[in-house]
Amino acid sequence: MKPKRAADSDDLDDFFAEPDPGHASRRFGPDDELGEDDFDAEPGERVAARAAEDDPDDDPEATRSLDAEEQPDDDDEDSILGLGEQSQRGAGSRWKSVIAVLLSIAIIGGGGYFGFQKASQAWTSFRGVDYDGAGDESTSVLVTIREGMTITEIGDTLAANQVVASSRAFVRVASGDGRSNSIHSGTYQMRQHMSAQAALDVLVDPANLATNLVTVPEGLRDSEVFTQLSQMTGLPVSDFEAAAKDTDALGLPDYAQDNVEGYLFPETYTYDPADSATDVLAKMVDQFKQVAAQEDLVDKAAALGRSPHDVVVVASIIEKETTNFDYGPQIAEVFYNRLDKGVKLQSDATVIYANNMSGRITTTDEERAIDSPYNTYVTDGLPPGAISNPGRDALHSALNPTTGDDMFFVAVNPDTGETKFAATEEEHAANVEEFQEWCRANADRCDEED
Repeated sequence: MKPKRAADSDDLDDFFAEPDPGHASRRFGPDDELGEDDFDAEPGERVAARAAEDDPDDDPEATRSLDAEEQPDDDDEDSILGLGEQSQRGAGSRWKSVIAVLLSIAIIGGGGYFGFQKASQAWTSFRGVDYDGAGDESTSVLVTIREGMTITEIGDTLAANQVVASSRAFVRVASGDGRSNSIHSGTYQMRQHMSAQAALDVLVDPANLATNLVTVPEGLRDSEVFTQLSQMTGLPVSDFEAAAKDTDALGLPDYAQDNVEGYLFPETYTYDPADSATDVLAKMVDQFKQVAAQEDLVDKAAALGRSPHDVVVVASIIEKETTNFDYGPQIAEVFYNRLDKGVKLQSDATVIYANNMSGRITTTDEERAIDSPYNTYVTDGLPPGAISNPGRDALHSALNPTTGDDMFFVAVNPDTGETKFAATEEEHAANVEEFQEWCRANADRCDEED
């Protein structure tokens, strides 16, 4: 769906004509993932309309509630966008500066299509493009509006989730519509690629607040997912176990090898009380496929010389090995280096899975000796399937490994997730000693000083 302009200006229309159709632009996924912390505010609590960005102590007029009688003039874009008198006087020079900067971006960006893309994206943000219509029926997304959000923050959230084309388009529409005062905090089921007006129409109607929400966190194995879903929906665990076996009905990707483990994407979902276990799991599989497409799973896996399934398995191990995904790509590097050199992965996370344990940091010699294809201390290569259902961060890490010679890693501080890497056993031994020091200081957290 092609965006339309929300502001009229012809300064760069020729420059920003459509690029060569042979060059497809990349579609980016939402930056924000919903978690349990996003639902602190009770649905129905009114969003306090705060002023956008300025310090009220510096300028009392810069901050005011949208409840105030004075509303911006629909035809005065500068007032809607919060431009002061001085800014309005300098509008002409500002346009010249913006045009110069955008042209510079095109040049600095290397020219050609990629230079065009950078400048076009900057111009899109500045102008506040908008979509037409009520959005794509096939691309729904849950958006959480927190109590106290400004109109700008709401616009940013909508844009980040691809609901609207730009935050500025939403700000323009919402700032000129008194109904914005009635936006309530809570979670809304919305479509992607909606016009700003259509998005506002959804948010101002409390009937659109999502109910019957189910949140599945990252890193759960299938049995844990089924238990949680059963508790939230009232459906028996056995229903989910049976539904998981009918992979065709769930729409599982062919590369998943008829195993839902790893493909039940952790997210917050709405469910209808009439939904069956198959309906619920199918939503999770569909969400995985959407995220996989956004992350370009198939093509990036091929570029790494891996199958999509192998990447999902690696992601599932990364999900359990770290709580700090700043280290995720480097952990992926270690795993791929060991696979390429025929060295066993020796991941404690796989041992914990093979022994059907949870909540453990370390493992014992006996546990590491278990005869299981999932025990990477005794088997070569990857486990036959995922050991958890990974989230976006873990999947992104598995698809974007760093490049280097590291062969070992250890989380030296499990509380912070601080992780150290090594290319040699000697370096790794020093890092392990640092972890053991942490264990000695946290004896109740470690089962064995490895």
